Amino acid sequence: MMEMNLCPDVTGDDRQWRFLGIWAKNRWEWLVTHIANMYFTNTTIGFFDSMGVETVDYILNQTELTTICVTNDYIAKIVGLKKDGKAVHIQNLVNFDTCTEEQMTHC
Repeated sequence: MMEMNLCPDVTGDDRQWRFLGIWAKNRWEWLVTHIANMYFTNTTIGFFDSMGVETVDYILNQTELTTICVTNDYIAKIVGLKKDGKAVHIQNLVNFDTCTEEQMTHC
């Protein structure tokens, strides 16, 4: 994570933060990613189905999040946010699943 700069330093509340997002239903990769975040002193930002587009974009802007670990279910939502001019800081999607050909053409 450190060498790839997936979690760049962000200043807020008089300290440095490193954030990594996770948007997936409960699965072992969610837990492993969260534990890896703790090991590297990153803060996990969790996204949930009940969050609307405005809420997700607000959190993305507040944290300046550049990387989200996702499942196939949420790739289209993030791509849609980017197409609508939102999620401006997102640069990386780490997929827990295998991408479909349709997803590859949209990314």
